[in-house]
Amino acid sequence: MKPLKKRIISCKSTLPILLVILQAFACQKLNDSQPLTNPAEKNLFIQFQHKIDQFSIRKNQDVQLSDGRRLRFQYIRHIFTNIYLINEQGDTVYPSLRRVLIRENETEYALGKVLLPTGQWKMYLLYGVDSLTNKTIQPSMVENAGDPLAPQFPSMYWTWESGYLFTRIEALADTSRVPSGQLNGFVDYHLGKTGLARWIGPFEVRVNNEKATINLNCDLQPAFQSIIWPEEFSSHTFENVALAEKILNHIAQNIKE
Repeated sequence: MKPLKKRIISCKSTLPILLVILQAFACQKLNDSQPLTNPAEKNLFIQFQHKIDQFSIRKNQDVQLSDGRRLRFQYIRHIFTNIYLINEQGDTVYPSLRRVLIRENETEYALGKVLLPTGQWKMYLLYGVDSLTNKTIQPSMVENAGDPLAPQFPSMYWTWESGYLFTRIEALADTSRVPSGQLNGFVDYHLGKTGLARWIGPFEVRVNNEKATINLNCDLQPAFQSIIWPEEFSSHTFENVALAEKILNHIAQNIKE
């Protein structure tokens, strides 16, 4: 009986060991099938192009709306801030530069390096400046000349306690009630106000070797087609908040990949 008892005890004692070995083997196989998540350093860029419908806008070159109205843009500026990247698991990565000034004569904007784990990533941007920053930071406080909040020409800041312009658009234009095809006037839209900033995205981050890029286009045609001519040729936000909101909304809705 003793040998039999000994053999039974031996079987019971080896069962947990076998289970541990099998579990470890299964976990190892599972881990082998997972993608590598080690972060790799990437150079992050935004590619940004202004358009009227499918036609790219060039500074001081004429473009035409679908109704025949002509425009010749001199300035198209936007401030984007609070930029971050996020994946499906909710992990977030912040670029070294988290705000950018979009200009009418540039198409590529470097945001510095990011440590980006493998996987699918999206970018979100705040179109405008958050309320706290808009109230507390003035251009004279910003020492980095390349910062969008530093002094600019043309200026992206109001000096009468209103904070930053989120968008500045100036152009020669056909301002006739019925389009004449002639550049007989001008438009100027200096838009921004605490509380009017809005989030845009998500936009896909495309990774190619050491470069990560977000490709964006902004179609300005819907914004200009919404304008009542010739009355709404100008807005500095505060004298016509409804017009400012209308234009900002159209611009934000038409920033797409």
